[in-house]
Amino acid sequence: MANTSIYKNKETRDVIMKLYDEKLQSCEIEYEDIYVNTKAGNTHIVTTGMPGNPPVIVLHGINAGAPLAIEPIKNLRDDYRIYAIDTIGQTTKSTENRLPINDNSYGEWISEIIDILNIEKATIIGISYGAFLLQKIMSYQPEKVHKGIFVVPSGLVNGSFGTSMKHLTFPLLSFLFTKKEKYLLKFMNAFYTTIDAYSITFQKNVLLGTKMDYRRPPLLQKKDVTRLTAPVYAIFADNDIFFPGEKALKRCKEIFDNFQDSIFLKNTKHIPDQKTYAQIEKQINIWLKES
Repeated sequence: MANTSIYKNKETRDVIMKLYDEKLQSCEIEYEDIYVNTKAGNTHIVTTGMPGNPPVIVLHGINAGAPLAIEPIKNLRDDYRIYAIDTIGQTTKSTENRLPINDNSYGEWISEIIDILNIEKATIIGISYGAFLLQKIMSYQPEKVHKGIFVVPSGLVNGSFGTSMKHLTFPLLSFLFTKKEKYLLKFMNAFYTTIDAYSITFQKNVLLGTKMDYRRPPLLQKKDVTRLTAPVYAIFADNDIFFPGEKALKRCKEIFDNFQDSIFLKNTKHIPDQKTYAQIEKQINIWLKES
């Protein structure tokens, strides 16, 4: 498949892949790298946990990659087989091919991966942009979803235009124009609960060294998921500038006939920090064990 690189230069790609490997090693888990060849392109998956355990698929946030998605829930591998899929067209180890967002393309891609992995149905956790991808498989082949768990989900609501312009767009444009870190930190402060050296390096390289995908996921409609019978759960952040939690919860209740439960992470922005990981993992584990 023809493939135009999402990176502006090889140096940026090397730095981001190094950060990817660093994060995966820092999780201190045994894992396997799996590559599956789909119609959309070669897809990389990090899998951990005993083969034969119930499958849990994890879909990461925009450009975040599998390691960042595994990190908060890594102890679930004791009871489950976790498949953290690297989204194609993003700064991951999968193909750099970007798919349309207004049709079934991403749903078909995830469905094909599930078939290749020989999974009948799986619990799927969608984090941020990954929640939009989860919505795609929910609408395309809902029978493959055992349970759906959203974490700070996109695709349900959007934040205020004025707030986004002030706290996201203006600092971002200032950083892209000046390359000054003070503007990068102002931009990141709007959605990172805690900013560390790793995230600064990552964001700087993604913003300056890649051809960013600024397409906004279309909002899910009730008619898109009328065939879904799987239970749905959600974790929201109480200070999410991208996808305000209270609005998102209201829409979940409107859209999903089988919406079961939700929690709010307190004093948390869109990207939670390590202090909340135990709470996230504990709550997801409770939901996974529900019959």
